[in-house]
Amino acid sequence: MSKILTKKRLVVLAIAGATVALAAGAFAYFTASGSGSGSATVGTSSNITLASGAVTGLYPGGVDVPVTVTITNPGSGNQFVGTVSGTVADNAGCLGTWFQVDSITYAQTLAHGASDTRSTNVRMLDSGSNQDVCKGKVMTINWTSN
Repeated sequence: MSKILTKKRLVVLAIAGATVALAAGAFAYFTASGSGSGSATVGTSSNITLASGAVTGLYPGGVDVPVTVTITNPGSGNQFVGTVSGTVADNAGCLGTWFQVDSITYAQTLAHGASDTRSTNVRMLDSGSNQDVCKGKVMTINWTSN
């Protein structure tokens, strides 16, 4: 009777077993954990640009004169604009406090690169004194937003 397992058969079986194990994905490995860090930079806001055209027809105690304000977001991100306010600057004795500018409640997010317009009113108040110093003056309205 011959030996059931000869050296040649044993080698063939070992190679076949290794081939099956590798084909099935059986291999040894270690597990490991790790950690690391990275960075992210957040942009900043840019100032909103506010501008208006010329206002004419202002007189002491006169009527409201409409003015259109252009609100522009020159930044690269969307920005929230709350209230737009205007004050009149003094000009060679003509006092800015003799004028009143109504605020604009905008309360919206303005997309990057976008512009929008809103209207408001400006008036010259009656100071109860001589306001001749304002005759023919060009007054500057300074706009701000928050």
